[in-house]
Amino acid sequence: MDTGREDLVETAGLIVRRAGPDDARAIAEVVVSGWQAAYRGILPDDFLDSLRVDAREAAWREMLLRDMDRGTPAWVAERGGQVVGFVSSGPPRDEDVPRPAAEIYAMYVLPQSWRHGLGRSLLDTAGAHWKGRGSRTLVLWVFEANVRARSFYEAMGWQPDGGRQELVIGGTAAFEVRYRTSVAD
Repeated sequence: MDTGREDLVETAGLIVRRAGPDDARAIAEVVVSGWQAAYRGILPDDFLDSLRVDAREAAWREMLLRDMDRGTPAWVAERGGQVVGFVSSGPPRDEDVPRPAAEIYAMYVLPQSWRHGLGRSLLDTAGAHWKGRGSRTLVLWVFEANVRARSFYEAMGWQPDGGRQELVIGGTAAFEVRYRTSVAD
C-alpha cells in the first residue's frame, strides 16, 4: 500500500521510511553485519572481524544529523518493527557523471534478509525520490569482486559504465566499478 507520503512506503509487511538520527544504531548494525557477510574473501578477515557497531553508530548519527537540509537522504527498511536494511544517497561525487544525477552512496541489508525484495524496494524508493527532483541518472560503486551484488544490480537494469577505482581498506587493495542506470521517463 502506498501511503501517499514520499518518505513512507509500505508493501507486504515491509515499511521503507526516511531515516533519522534515531536510526543510527540500527543502520550501524546492518552495515557491520552486511560488510562481514558480503566482503568475506574480498577484504581481510581480521579487518572485517574488527568492525564495531559503536564506531559506525557515531558516524551514522553525525551523517543523519547533517541531512537536516534533506540533500543526502537515507531510508530504512523495517519488517516487524526491526530495521533490516537501508540505502543512502546524494549528489554524485564524480565530475564525469552527467547531470542531473544522483549517487547511491551505500545500501546494505541484513544477510538473513537477502533475496527477499528489500534491496529492490530500497533502490526503487531512492530512484523515485531523485527522479522527482529531476535526476535522469543514478550511479553507484560496488566492489569488482562482489559478484553477488553486481548480479543483483544488473538484474535491476544497472550497467557498468567504465568507471573503476582502487581503494585500500584494511591494508588491502580492492577495486570498485561504477554502475549506472537511467531514471528518466
